[in-house]
Amino acid sequence: MTAQTQPIQLIALNNLVASPRNVRKQDRKADIDALAASIAAHGLLQNLCVVPTEGDKFEVDAGGRRLAALKQLAKQKVICKDHPIPCHVVTVEQGIEVSLAENIQRVAMDAMDEVDAYAALVAEGATADDVARRFGVTRRHVDQRLALAGLSPKIKTAWKRGDVSLEAARAFCLVESHAQQEAVFKSLGRPVTHAGSVRARLMEGRMRASDRLAAFVGLEAYECAGGVVVRDLFDAEAVYVENPALMAELAEQKLAGERDSWIAQGWGWVETSLGQGRTDSGFAVMRLQPEWREYTDEEEAELTRLRDELDALDAALDEDSIEDDPRWDARDTLAAAIETLRQSARVWNMDLIAHAGVVIAINHDGEAYATRGVVRQSDEKTIKDIRKRLERAETGDDAVVDDEAVASPEPETACGLPKSVIRDLSLARTRAIRLLLARDRETALAVTVAAMIMRTVFRHELSGIGVSASAAHVDDLEALVETRNAILAHVPDDEDEVLDWCLMQPPETLLSVLSVIVADAVDLMHEKGAPSDLRRQSLADRLSEILDLDMREFWVADASYWTRLPKADLLAALSGAPGFIDQTERSQQVAIKAYAKLNKDELAAKVGEALAGTGYLPDLLVTPVRAGRFELTWSGVAVAAE
Repeated sequence: MTAQTQPIQLIALNNLVASPRNVRKQDRKADIDALAASIAAHGLLQNLCVVPTEGDKFEVDAGGRRLAALKQLAKQKVICKDHPIPCHVVTVEQGIEVSLAENIQRVAMDAMDEVDAYAALVAEGATADDVARRFGVTRRHVDQRLALAGLSPKIKTAWKRGDVSLEAARAFCLVESHAQQEAVFKSLGRPVTHAGSVRARLMEGRMRASDRLAAFVGLEAYECAGGVVVRDLFDAEAVYVENPALMAELAEQKLAGERDSWIAQGWGWVETSLGQGRTDSGFAVMRLQPEWREYTDEEEAELTRLRDELDALDAALDEDSIEDDPRWDARDTLAAAIETLRQSARVWNMDLIAHAGVVIAINHDGEAYATRGVVRQSDEKTIKDIRKRLERAETGDDAVVDDEAVASPEPETACGLPKSVIRDLSLARTRAIRLLLARDRETALAVTVAAMIMRTVFRHELSGIGVSASAAHVDDLEALVETRNAILAHVPDDEDEVLDWCLMQPPETLLSVLSVIVADAVDLMHEKGAPSDLRRQSLADRLSEILDLDMREFWVADASYWTRLPKADLLAALSGAPGFIDQTERSQQVAIKAYAKLNKDELAAKVGEALAGTGYLPDLLVTPVRAGRFELTWSGVAVAAE
């Protein structure tokens, strides 16, 4: 007699124990909960297979999950502890065989079968909550199955046929319209397996809830204004705004609410922009910048206290070298307090900002940000006139100030060197900057982003930087040539393969390639006089400062340099020579008169000899000291006095 033909016996639940021979070893608690709910609603639909053991106990070889669910129901007092359970009693050998066969041959219910079963129950009058309770599943699970039940018959058929994956079928549930579902289904190739493609077609014209405008306004405010939100039952991240126009209107209203506070601060006008930057071509290139006022005694004392505390904390952190030290949070707080106090000393000139304005926009994270100091083209002349008046008032000079000098606060070239000399000096610095940029990935990335912002937001180029990555024709230093060849050696030769290659590279590799490309785009060679020359020199100064460029490593003043300088510049350079500055003032004057009688070539040779090996640099090649790098202390004052 086989196990299946053995007579069924009713055995008390408290006499049944789990068998160590059951081939299923693990069960999820959620599965047991669902099975218990099903047994409570429908009864035990399948008997257990048991083997007699010591006393009146029986080990359950097949039906371990059902036993666990029954025990749970008894614990919850849904059934009594000695509730009679129908069981097949078999031998040990038969029990192992039945347990193995039952678990291996088990076929899970097809998802569509479950969908149809839930839909049939609801059609008969059951609610979604009733179905969830009877089958021990969540309400969301039932809602998902009912949504699938509401799919177009054509898509259901395609699903059963294998032309639509389960994930794609779930995506079709975003809309209830069968016509819309079928239109999208018809437009897609077979089989339809990518849920994202289905959602994108169904939600064309709608806005994702992750959009910056939606993040700025908030879904709650949008829904309160009558907006409809479409939510995917199967993907919590897939949420869509039905009416993007309403969302944009609410964003505009929210931005407009900030106008009054800016006007109260003295700004001439305030505009809002739903874009991520300024798009109005009526804005001038120039921008106002705040000035720095003197700290009050209280602010100075507080800054000193905060800096001392920060220095002490840095010393302690360096000594301990604990990576996850909680004191790092305290350090961040101190640094933020110092920066807040520093920024409080920035002030705007009220006369100027009355003719300038603020553009309020929304960034990628859905936060409002303000661009201050924007000048309209129609106000540009007024701003220049005010600046000239302020400068005359400050200097007490009634002379007319050149408009270009007022509008362009960049530093002028350091001396009156010939154009050809300035061009060659700036070329030498360009070569050095290109080399250091190729080695400094973070700075190269910052320069690239800055150049892109200039193009996309301000519609201007960052002077001297080819953001389109057009390589400038510069006779580079050999070190850069070697660096370029080593980094670009692995770039594919076929241009069609470039994107795929880039997508496969780690960020470190991409940054290295980017650094070389940015370096190749740099051309800061200039002459003097034109505004573009001043801007290039200013940018070269800034990059030299950031890159800690020491031109003594890349350039030496030789005869080809000295012979091209006017005699006045040669005499000025000579007056700074080490042996010369040690003389008395009278001796210096006599020597200068003597040297001035020499012809230019002789004087150039004398100057070259006097400054040989001193590391002399013309002012144009001297890297500015980075702001904030040094601090004057009382001990420093004492040393300087000595």
